Amino acid sequence: MLRSADCFRKAIRAMADTFDENELMDRVDNDVEFLAETVQMLECDGRSAMQQIRDALVVGDTPSLARAAHALKGIVSNFCSRRTPASALELEQLGKRGDLSAASVAVAILEDQLEALLGELAAFVKERT
Repeated sequence: MLRSADCFRKAIRAMADTFDENELMDRVDNDVEFLAETVQMLECDGRSAMQQIRDALVVGDTPSLARAAHALKGIVSNFCSRRTPASALELEQLGKRGDLSAASVAVAILEDQLEALLGELAAFVKERT
């Protein structure tokens, strides 16, 4: 099982979580400084939500898993990302159904997507500052 999770992680890294640059800049009114601040908040809040997701998975707390995945979905949706919110929604739904059978792989995928998004956003901001 660990090997298949590693394969999924490699596939996710290869398909970087793209975001709509134009929509994102419109959302922040072309204010790169504000965008940089919000990306820093995403880094903190997103990683905190991921830790809550991992903690809930370890103890099998599906309601907490669903809540944390829902929170992360909202956080990353602000950055005009498509894949990461979809993965968070999938994990949220697993939690709501009380289904942990695919949750560990879903968590690994979501974590990799979040890290890819953070990297892309940081590079995007750096190019503009």
